Amino acid sequence: MMNPKKSIGITLSGGGARGLAHIGVLKVLAREGVEVAALSGASMGGIIAALYANGMTPDELEDEALRMSNMRNLLTLIDIKPPRRGLIAGDRVRSYLSRYIPPDLTFDQLNIPLVLEAVDPEAGQERPIEEGSVLDALMATSAFPGVFPAVTIDGMKLIDGGVLYNLPVHLLDRFSVDSRLAVDVSPDLGSDTPLRPPAELSFVPEFARDLYHATQLMAVALTHAHLREQPPDLLLRPQLAPDIGFFISFTQADRIIATGEEAGENAIEEIRSLAGMV
Repeated sequence: MMNPKKSIGITLSGGGARGLAHIGVLKVLAREGVEVAALSGASMGGIIAALYANGMTPDELEDEALRMSNMRNLLTLIDIKPPRRGLIAGDRVRSYLSRYIPPDLTFDQLNIPLVLEAVDPEAGQERPIEEGSVLDALMATSAFPGVFPAVTIDGMKLIDGGVLYNLPVHLLDRFSVDSRLAVDVSPDLGSDTPLRPPAELSFVPEFARDLYHATQLMAVALTHAHLREQPPDLLLRPQLAPDIGFFISFTQADRIIATGEEAGENAIEEIRSLAGMV
């Protein structure tokens, strides 16, 4: 006799292009008939979570990721004239996302409850977003310092949620879910492979690479600390190759998604147990 199905909340971490691995995990869940009751995410994980919560299927997400893996298409997202507070203005990214997340879409209109992590750097605090414009929230949760400018919401200038909580498992406590599944695509500090600035940043000044490196070290260390405090019921870490970076690696979408799918398949028995399907 099968156990009663359990509701599952899923947290998707930030990670730039590495976050495309989330699509692979979602593909496995869809194949298994695992229903997602709630979502939380930061940065790239927040973007994928929002698209999924608004009705895009994993296959549709994969098709779009593969379409955008062409360098010519990726370059259309870069604003020619950068602003003073970031390398990229973000207007083209916002316009692109608005094709799938209309500017007037609010959180209460989503198919699946969602909360996105953002940070108020002036207050030094996290600012979870779960109401108002989903598109504004997406721009805030992915406003990586130095790359995209901060986004003003309710008078607060917000930046990438991954600065403090790159894997916001704790935000799932806002929902009534039986189990929590987290997918972390950040580099592993405990591996034998050193965490070095990716080769894709070789064109920027050395001080900028050092700053990027330090930011990533802190984000990974914070994630590990948060996981010790509030571990999910199941943690998946797709084994992405060391050469998979955060920016240019969008061109390797097929490879990244396949790695996420492999992670989901390797944990299929645990996922079924989590969902009460065994």
